[in-house]
Amino acid sequence: MARLPLSSVAAFVSWLLVIGARPGYAQTCWRDTQCSSISTAAFPGAWESNIFAPSSRIVAPSVLLGTDGKQISTYPSQATLDKDKKAIVFDFGFEVGGVATIDYTVSSTADGGTIGLAFSEAKNWIGPKSDSSTGDHGTPDIAIYTGNGGTGDFSYVMPDENLRGGFRYMTIFTTKDMEVKIHNVSVELAFQPTWGNLRAYQGYFHSSDDLLNKIWYSGAYTLQTNSIHPATGRAWPAPSNGSWLENSLLGPGNTILTDGAKRDRTVWPGDMGVAVPAAFYSTGDIEYVFYHGRLLFHPLIVPRSTRNALQSLYELQDSSTGQLPFSGKPLHATGSTTYHLWTMLGTYNYVFFSDDTEFLQNHWDGYKAAMKWAKNHVNSSGLLYSASKDADWGRLGADGTLTSIQALFYRTLITGATLAKWVGDTNGIADGWLKQAGDIQSLTFKDNWDSSAGAFFDSADRRNVHPQDGNSLAVLFGIVNASSDEASGNWTPIGAECEELPGEISPFISSFEIQAHLLAGQTQRALDLMRTSWGWYLNNPLGTQSTMIEGYLTNGTFGYRWNAGYENDFSYTSHSHGWATGPVTALTEHILGLSVTGRGGSAWRLAPQVGDLSHAEGGFMTKRGRYSASWSRGDDGAIKVEYAVPEGTQGEVSLPLGADVDPAKVTVNGKPLGGSKRNAAAWRLEKAPGGRKVLNMRSPGGKHSISVR
Repeated sequence: MARLPLSSVAAFVSWLLVIGARPGYAQTCWRDTQCSSISTAAFPGAWESNIFAPSSRIVAPSVLLGTDGKQISTYPSQATLDKDKKAIVFDFGFEVGGVATIDYTVSSTADGGTIGLAFSEAKNWIGPKSDSSTGDHGTPDIAIYTGNGGTGDFSYVMPDENLRGGFRYMTIFTTKDMEVKIHNVSVELAFQPTWGNLRAYQGYFHSSDDLLNKIWYSGAYTLQTNSIHPATGRAWPAPSNGSWLENSLLGPGNTILTDGAKRDRTVWPGDMGVAVPAAFYSTGDIEYVFYHGRLLFHPLIVPRSTRNALQSLYELQDSSTGQLPFSGKPLHATGSTTYHLWTMLGTYNYVFFSDDTEFLQNHWDGYKAAMKWAKNHVNSSGLLYSASKDADWGRLGADGTLTSIQALFYRTLITGATLAKWVGDTNGIADGWLKQAGDIQSLTFKDNWDSSAGAFFDSADRRNVHPQDGNSLAVLFGIVNASSDEASGNWTPIGAECEELPGEISPFISSFEIQAHLLAGQTQRALDLMRTSWGWYLNNPLGTQSTMIEGYLTNGTFGYRWNAGYENDFSYTSHSHGWATGPVTALTEHILGLSVTGRGGSAWRLAPQVGDLSHAEGGFMTKRGRYSASWSRGDDGAIKVEYAVPEGTQGEVSLPLGADVDPAKVTVNGKPLGGSKRNAAAWRLEKAPGGRKVLNMRSPGGKHSISVR
């Protein structure tokens, strides 16, 4: 059995002291967790009305329902249980998660009668049995019981170890004939434990499309519900009695980024491939030490959910082979080639966004060992080979020299060379990685490209499948020219079906597809897919109407992977899953068009894609300060862009132009761009993917405006 590092032991001991103290509701962070120094929104404004996070860590239901799902009354109102009505459903109106408290009076009871609490994210499974969360599909979740006997006034608080990580609906029921009056129901939210103000977002997005705005904020809220205290991870092995336990230690610190609110409450590196960029652009839950115009130095507290998640994965690295785990503790799954690469890409993403080169330096030897492991699994074809048929994101047939694996490996080699430069490794390792990246790119085309379909095969041995994951990642990570738009189709009225997981819609893989469409200049396709897939779930009255779902079936059923690993357990689907939050990044980086291109925000890019919108604005924070932009398009097609970025940074502005627009009609900071030799060196007119015409120019930091008539 591996020994826990001292930092993890200390965190666990501190947690035991915290939960033993049972503090009151005056705490603004989760129990006695030390609050971060971020306490206010970086960009206050009218758009905050779209934030799903509540203003208080203590939340109450909004509506009372019968077990048939029909509304009885609004809340607060007194609820009564008796022999004719043995259950009532408390609907919180959005995804919550934590420890429930109920105050009630029992006026009469049959012998042995008690009160039970059951939980569900979706309306489909309201009732005296909870939806599934433990991973033991043979013993589904049941309920938790108050244990109080007799008559009198009672106040029941769920044990911390039985907190429910994610739910919208709580069913309170009696086990026998009883007369019960329920006076008060509340939940102390356990997620985002170091935030005293759950609405203190460090990024924002707002546009002329209300649905897209709500989608962006549902992604941000999903990420909040996935950031939990490391000592509240899902227990594994699962309890055998139908109960659930959330008391496993996942890693160091006071907060850690996991895959889902209800389940698995575990660190999965593939999920982080989507969640980490989305967290950077929305909540700002990334390790950096700049806040609202002033530098913060320790011991002031900054969010570390991503850093702690990566740290927990490196602690599980196989020291003899260099292989990184498939998942974090306590599940500690192993044997995945793709998730090994996702941890390496996660290392790059984290350092890129945070500028935390100390973390990179501390794990550079481990990173190089991980790269060696990957290189050692290149087979005679010259491509990276996976031996496991199922150790991937959930798709079928994960073995072989899949296009998706080559795209991940290509990107890992490219970003690895950048990391080597950042860490100061001058032994030529970067040159070798870049050369192999080129080989992977050409060999992937040679072996896996289907010229007749204009798309990649799954692999040379699986030519009947043109996978959504492989084709989307090939565009996103640069295996193929973005202008080709080889991302897969297979669209249904409610999203894109995966050829590699038939009958299923994966918001994880679709997150890559929408970004691939945007890179290819297919703006409208990306917007349409966001509206039909993420919009469908957000507006679905059976869902949480506040978060992003793990996946669903093409017939609209919440039964993701029911026959592909989840053993006919339809309620096991997670309705708040960070791997689905790709629209957050897509809307900020491509529709608003503002993104960072240099480590820690040293360089940036502003390249709006307007689609069918008339306006978009947004912003985010880095250690260098705040970055914001807005654009609007008039009825005559004229575009006005305003942006403000930190002084001392450099960026590139790429503006869409109509086919007949004369650069002489472009003004920068109120002055004509013109065609003089001085200005000619500062801008250039170019063709962009999707047949677009764009005006590219360099820009220093500061506040600027550009108008295109």
